[in-house]
Amino acid sequence: METLQHKISYASDETIIKKILDGEIVLFEILIRRYNALLYKIARSYGFNHEDAEDLMQESHFSAYKSLGSFRAEASYKTWLTKIHMNGCYHKLDQRSVQYEEATDEIINHHTAVTPTIAENQQTEQMVMNKELGRVLEESLQQIPLAYRTVFVLREIEGFSVAETADLLGITPVNVKVRLNRAKAMLQKQLEKFYSAADLYEFHLMYCDKIVKNVFAKIAGEANEDHP
Repeated sequence: METLQHKISYASDETIIKKILDGEIVLFEILIRRYNALLYKIARSYGFNHEDAEDLMQESHFSAYKSLGSFRAEASYKTWLTKIHMNGCYHKLDQRSVQYEEATDEIINHHTAVTPTIAENQQTEQMVMNKELGRVLEESLQQIPLAYRTVFVLREIEGFSVAETADLLGITPVNVKVRLNRAKAMLQKQLEKFYSAADLYEFHLMYCDKIVKNVFAKIAGEANEDHP
């Protein structure tokens, strides 16, 4: 028999948020799992490695939880959470540039190839063959300026609209289109037809449990501080 939580997992973000605010905190796990892949891809597009990306994801989910009462459905929860996450990414980049200048080559040096992990997919032989092509394309993405790479990830990988992307980045819709076209021009065209953009920076589902556990540990820790 289908459990109540399983049924709720198909509900809209707004419905789930209302239930969380009414005291069903455990349902926040649904939102964490729903947007883990999104946050991971964005963090990796900024040049962060797997471990740093996980840390950023946990902080973003926790920040969203703490501010959930101030969420207004004027924008989608997905867009709201993405803004929180991107601010976290910018902040971490700023910290590195100030405190660890010599250690930021992997982030700011566009000539250094970064090889993100791509989820293994054994369903078809074709996906296995394309794994190397995907790795090369990811490295190509890391070599283009961050301003163009971010637009490419938001539009082509995560499917945000032009208007949503413009709002997230604080630029005009025209600039979004221009940057996207330039980003595409910088990539190797012959690779685009062989590998789906949606498969870039794939987040292994096996990592979801770890993220959920750590975020809820933070939530529990805050609750204990509020009630000594």
